[in-house]
Amino acid sequence: MRQRGHPSQEGLWVLPYLPMEHEPEPEAEGLLDLSFLTEEEQAAIAEVLKRDARLRQLEEGRVSKLRASRVDPGQLKILTGDWFQEARSQRHHHAHFGSDLVRASIRRKKSSRAPGPESAGRRGCKPVPPNLLKGGQERGSLSSLCSTPAPGQGGVQVCTEEADPELKPASRVKKELLPPPAQVGGSGPRLLSRPGADSGRGVLLPRAASYLRPSALSGSQMSLSGEAEAVPVRGSVHFALHYEPGAAELRVHVIQCQGLAAARRRRSDPYVKSYLLPDKQSKRKTAVKKRNLNPVFNETLRYSVPQAELPGRVLSLSVWHRESLGRNIFLGEVEVPLDTWNWDSEPTWLPLQPRVPPSPDELPSRGLLSLSLKYVPAGSEGAGLPPSGELHFWVKEAQDLIPLRSGSLDTYVQCSVLPDDSRASRQRTRVVRRSLSPVFNHTMVYDGFGPADLRQACAELSLWDHGALASRQLGGTRLSLGTGSSYGLQVPWMDSTPEEKQLWQTLLEQPCEWVDGLLPLRTNLAPRT
Repeated sequence: MRQRGHPSQEGLWVLPYLPMEHEPEPEAEGLLDLSFLTEEEQAAIAEVLKRDARLRQLEEGRVSKLRASRVDPGQLKILTGDWFQEARSQRHHHAHFGSDLVRASIRRKKSSRAPGPESAGRRGCKPVPPNLLKGGQERGSLSSLCSTPAPGQGGVQVCTEEADPELKPASRVKKELLPPPAQVGGSGPRLLSRPGADSGRGVLLPRAASYLRPSALSGSQMSLSGEAEAVPVRGSVHFALHYEPGAAELRVHVIQCQGLAAARRRRSDPYVKSYLLPDKQSKRKTAVKKRNLNPVFNETLRYSVPQAELPGRVLSLSVWHRESLGRNIFLGEVEVPLDTWNWDSEPTWLPLQPRVPPSPDELPSRGLLSLSLKYVPAGSEGAGLPPSGELHFWVKEAQDLIPLRSGSLDTYVQCSVLPDDSRASRQRTRVVRRSLSPVFNHTMVYDGFGPADLRQACAELSLWDHGALASRQLGGTRLSLGTGSSYGLQVPWMDSTPEEKQLWQTLLEQPCEWVDGLLPLRTNLAPRT
């Protein structure tokens, strides 16, 4: 009988298979799609699997020696690593090692849909090049690759087939139906998330490494701004919104979806994910409905949020196909501005829309800043006072702030008069804690300004969320003439809005008088450099 891990008479290299004790084979639905790999990448994976098998054999030998030499069960449990296996089995039921998943994917049997007695993986295939042979041994069972078009995927959907052990020819690679790398991710789904190398294992896997890294096993972290596979967006979502004043709770009742796109082989495993923007940490998810293009959820997603914050929030509902391995696939989304929502309406159907890249102008303002300005020219108060022109800022309060995430804010206002951006020239108010309408009532004074200097200067007042380790800017306002230049140099920070320009112009025209303003805290301030 042929032994695993040794070259067979046919010249095929049978990959060693050393599953963990009582470890079941991964289910077919959870296997990897390795059909897009090149011969070099297949060879690299085969080397890693063989090395993994050798390491497992060495580890089993070490454990066997320990069991024969140690008597204390507690010490033996620690030295052999049995404690880790027990903890792993309790936390991850039927979890598999990455090498087992890759090996099982390679060993996947060919599809039963192939017509005729001859294997579909053999027709029109080319043999594996000699560069995959090592010492007269071919790496078989690295599966024949074929392309099976699926609806809406432009023929890019691929499947893997394992070479039949009864067949004597070596594994073959069918290249005719596979698109070149430059075409992958165009009209069909992208098979690659990001080129890179699996540096932790010391084996270069130019395109497949992104599937094997743990950071690529879930699409949740990339769902807001990351790329998604190109699946045509269609269908609609049925939902209802209700606000409960007593509990200060927004309830999103996700009822069902209809007519979703098929993400994998004419099926999808959809779920609905929600965010209460601009809080990107407010994620809620429904359960996954397996193999269903018209899923019924009937689930309620809850948000604890004060009613006064609702006008500044946008509810994002996105539908995703759940991938057991790799990034989840985007199926469509809807965004509901809560400031215009009819709270007396019945459950609503909305068509799913494609994802639009986020723009800084989507949330133009995070609130309002109330302030007063005054310019006191040199000598205007008599007796040569003040000796130089003074610019006064009276920061009164901020109104209707929109936090980065749910809850209150600890805020302060920082002021700089550009082009002087030195740390010594910055002034700031005290920190007002746990308030979305903080009252500062703080005055800041800058001197040394003549009327001509004010035409070249820009006063930037920014609102910051104070943190224990770092502060984050929420928004700001820039007061200037907005000419785009300062002292003859083009500068990006001379980007005042018409409202800001008008307030600054009034300051120049009315010296020694307080000029009041209520300005939006813009989120699209151009970088200073």
